[in-house]
Amino acid sequence: MSAVEPSVVDITERPHSGRKARVVSGRFARTELVPERMVGTVSIVVPTYNTGPVIPDVLRALVGGTEGVINEILVIDNASSDGTPDIVRGLIANEPEIGAFVRLLENPTNLGYGGSIKRGFDELVGTSEYIAVMHSDAQCDSARTVMDLVTAAAAAHGPDIVLASRFMPGAITREYSTPRRLANIFFNQFTRALSGLRMSDAGTGIMLIRSETLARMPFERLTSGLQFHPQLNLIIYSDPRHTVAEVPLSWRDAEVSVKFSLMGYALTLTKMLLTFAWHRRIRRRPTADAVVASAPGT
Repeated sequence: MSAVEPSVVDITERPHSGRKARVVSGRFARTELVPERMVGTVSIVVPTYNTGPVIPDVLRALVGGTEGVINEILVIDNASSDGTPDIVRGLIANEPEIGAFVRLLENPTNLGYGGSIKRGFDELVGTSEYIAVMHSDAQCDSARTVMDLVTAAAAAHGPDIVLASRFMPGAITREYSTPRRLANIFFNQFTRALSGLRMSDAGTGIMLIRSETLARMPFERLTSGLQFHPQLNLIIYSDPRHTVAEVPLSWRDAEVSVKFSLMGYALTLTKMLLTFAWHRRIRRRPTADAVVASAPGT
């Protein structure tokens, strides 16, 4: 099921202060043909770590189901131990339609999830009009999700950034584990209380952003860990220069098992949010500076 309503155009601003981004609604008309101006404009960062069993399906869907919008798919492997790089190389060598779009980068060591995203952003800023992030573990229908992001970006007065939300009206999470769903809902409220920013999904990492917009952000100074996107989203929603669209996302548990400590993630994120709030509210630092100051090692 597509995440974007197919027949309604409704770009409605939410109330915002002078220091916040302008947020528009997620109801955008899906047309049969991609606008010509969007063809070949999107480069996609796909971080991988031990997702060999499902990465072929993800890449085939992205190449075959996105109606020509993709310029490049940059797969960044984070020192997988299950042969994921070899699988991607095989696809590039043996399937011409994959080889025409996919480029593989291998991190010599595990740089962390955020480290891979930062490397991808470094590679792509300035080379495409738009940069997207898509996961490699099949937690959503990758092609449909990319098309929902592109549809929103192509709307009249198109936004600078489109984020796919698991928790706005129209999102589907019935195949997403209850503990993770509840943890995300809690951190949505916690982030809102500490930041004053209204985000329907403070931790989402599925996004599409104008390259020129990304180039203005200090993304290289953010955490290299799993909390990269919560930090980046604080910067996105706080900047009044940004127009942000949210589209509903159909999200499920990953089809491959990757070692992950929900408690460890939650504790680290809590510490980072509290540190951010200290720098933003007590020390009165600008939001971007406060976010950077909350990253480990700063």
